[in-house]
Amino acid sequence: MIGEKIRSIRKSKNLTIVQLSEQINVTSGYISQIERDLISPSLAVLKRLAEALEVPLSALFLEENSKNVITIQQNERTKVKFGNINAELEFITPVLNNNDKSNSIEAFLFKLKPKTWISEHTIIHESKVCIYVLSGEIQCHIGNNIYTISKGDSICVPENNGHMIFNSNDDESEALCIISPAIH
Repeated sequence: MIGEKIRSIRKSKNLTIVQLSEQINVTSGYISQIERDLISPSLAVLKRLAEALEVPLSALFLEENSKNVITIQQNERTKVKFGNINAELEFITPVLNNNDKSNSIEAFLFKLKPKTWISEHTIIHESKVCIYVLSGEIQCHIGNNIYTISKGDSICVPENNGHMIFNSNDDESEALCIISPAIH
């Protein structure tokens, strides 16, 4: 409700009802009734409230929606090993079924053993790929170019660009991969 939203914003700004009422030239009782959703303020009052609270007018009408918030504990992550991928993918975003379009990104961790390609085939799809190296070093082969990405570096591969990933080192490498939109 709008009253609850106004109260929440007012309290986050450390304003009392009296202070707010003085700023917008109404009584404190009037503010109290608005906050308890006993009355509906006019548009003019709502505009003055938004200005005094230093928020856009639309913020007073937005409802917070936490129904789509998902947490995934480290020990509950989905781990997948595909036959054509030489690494186990540990998803940090929910794994979607083919009909679920609610998640526009897909993110997973992977470890690549030394002297190993992530796949024996070129990876190509209609999504952007961003890879951030957590440890070690990987090579990203795109066309005739080889990009070496070390710990702390990242690479973003545009959609429809075939790429291959290789760990040319003697130590295991670990990376975070983000794909947008998610591949279904």
